[in-house]
Amino acid sequence: MKTQTINGVPYLINDGGEVFVYSAVPHIHIGNYSADTKVLTLLEGWQEKMAEWTNYYRKQLQIHTQEELEKAVQLQKAA
Repeated sequence: MKTQTINGVPYLINDGGEVFVYSAVPHIHIGNYSADTKVLTLLEGWQEKMAEWTNYYRKQLQIHTQEELEKAVQLQKAA
């Protein structure tokens, strides 16, 4: 699999043109890409396939952001 950015979004694409969510483990197949036409076609139901991963990603982003904000508060107090 190789990483390819399409319209500013990174995806994983295998030799068969199958497109997967970039950072999901296990990989989530969401579409197909034609290297000839440079068109990404999303599968029917791709949003449902990604729902659990999207919720997980958002929660982890929230936790990480809160941790970083707390570090910033501590640094400001120390100064």
